[in-house]
Amino acid sequence: MTQGPPTDDASDALRELGRRLSRRRREAGLEVEALATRARVSAHLIRTFEQGEQALGLSALTRLASALGLAPTAFFHTSAPVEQVPLEPSALLKGSAVSASLSDTDRTFLLEGLRQARAFSLLGALRQVLRLADQVHPEPPPMRNAHQAGYACARRVRALLPERQGPLRNLGRLMESHFDVLVLRHAFTNPAVHGVSCRSGSARLIVIHSELTREPVRRFVLAHELAHQLLDLSESDVQTDEGRLDSSRFWMENPPAEKRANAFAAMLLAPEEAVTQSLGAAKPEGYGLKEARELVIRARTHFGLSFSAMAWHLYNLRYIRERETVDALLMAPDETVLEGFEDDTRFTGIERRALDAHAHELISSSRARELLGRPVEDLLAT
Repeated sequence: MTQGPPTDDASDALRELGRRLSRRRREAGLEVEALATRARVSAHLIRTFEQGEQALGLSALTRLASALGLAPTAFFHTSAPVEQVPLEPSALLKGSAVSASLSDTDRTFLLEGLRQARAFSLLGALRQVLRLADQVHPEPPPMRNAHQAGYACARRVRALLPERQGPLRNLGRLMESHFDVLVLRHAFTNPAVHGVSCRSGSARLIVIHSELTREPVRRFVLAHELAHQLLDLSESDVQTDEGRLDSSRFWMENPPAEKRANAFAAMLLAPEEAVTQSLGAAKPEGYGLKEARELVIRARTHFGLSFSAMAWHLYNLRYIRERETVDALLMAPDETVLEGFEDDTRFTGIERRALDAHAHELISSSRARELLGRPVEDLLAT
């Protein structure tokens, strides 16, 4: 329902709110007609509101704010917060305790990545993509049995996904489409850095080392960083992960948050029920070294994990009873190349989302070009 013409006392406030809507719409690269379609408010009413000539009802104002990814009350009155103002990425990275692991080149890349992640999140709001990350809240890891906490969270997350059991494929795409997390690759200066998770308000970013060429390792690092996004990062935070994935220290002697993230990654990619279906129930008496090796190979081939990650996962699931057995297995890991679990497309996450928004006329060609760095036609022609 629209409201009547404003009184003199309300005119200034209405004009300010109209300018606010116009500014936010243009920042999003939206034409009036595209916003009208998205918010289910007529283009005529939007124009008159932006010009300060006509007030709108609360329902219409709420839909406009939602369509722009803003706080519901953004256009209610001039003192209403438009959105939660997160810590600026530059301050976030400058003050991060983990910045010693990152070079200036790395930090510059992460700053640009966070800017892309903000645009990525805004485009996602226009398309109303799922934000399952908002359904899991950060919490301190328990000092004991941190891996059980990671397993429990992974079970909750798998229950939210369309594919609740079995191998989890296309994890990178899934993180973008269901968790609204932008995934990028970068050659970190420090080769020990496997991945970095960043968050600045609604912008969520995961960057994995581009030198991680083996698909099972990339998948595990992605899932590990997703655990940090869900369980460890506040609204303005950074997490850097280093170390060797195949080392006992990486699995057994890390801080609780890392143990929890490792267990989360393993259970997300290879749920316990699916492992049981694939391997059968674990033998109470355990397995000899040869049988254990065959078991690990079968499981990693089915679920797309590295040999070491699956060996430790089966140890935690009590298929392998002795830690010494795991250590012996890792002395001669299976090096069979596993591929086909992740579809590497020619477009990055921000490119896919910008192209989708442009195709649905939610952003203008100029805004798409700004996001893509070149005209849409040129990108599609590559």
